[in-house]
Amino acid sequence: MTEISFYVGKNNTLRDRLILACRVTQKAFDKGYHVHIHTDSESTSRQLDDLLWTWHPSSFIPHALADNADQERVIIAHDFEPNQNCDYLINLSNEQPKFFSRFERMGEILDQTPDILTDGRKRYAYYRDRGYTLKYYQL
Repeated sequence: MTEISFYVGKNNTLRDRLILACRVTQKAFDKGYHVHIHTDSESTSRQLDDLLWTWHPSSFIPHALADNADQERVIIAHDFEPNQNCDYLINLSNEQPKFFSRFERMGEILDQTPDILTDGRKRYAYYRDRGYTLKYYQL
C-alpha cells in the first residue's frame, strides 16, 4: 500500500511550491528512487523542468519531461500515467492522481494558498479513510 507524505510549505506562491518539490525530488533521487512528478499543466511542468536545473548551485538532478524521457530516473508530466519504475510519485496537481496506488510512496506538495490547502485536506481525508499510511511535515 502506498505510503503518503504531505509536505506543507509556509509560503503561497507556485515558485515556492516548486522549490519544495525540488527538495523532495532531491531526497528521493539521492535514495535511488525513480521519481514521477505529476503537475497540473504543461506550463507548470516546464517551469519545474527549468527550476530543477537551477534551484540549488550544488544540485544536479538528471530529469526529462515525459514526452522526451528515455531512461531518466526523474520524469515530469501533467498528462502521462507511468506503468513502470513506480517508486516515488510527487503530486503538484490540486487533484488526486488516479494512478497514485501504483507507487510505493507519494509526496503531496502543498502551500498556504486557501484552495490548495482545502483540496489537500480533502485528499488527506480520502487517503486516511482508506487506510493509507500518512505522514505530515510542516516546513
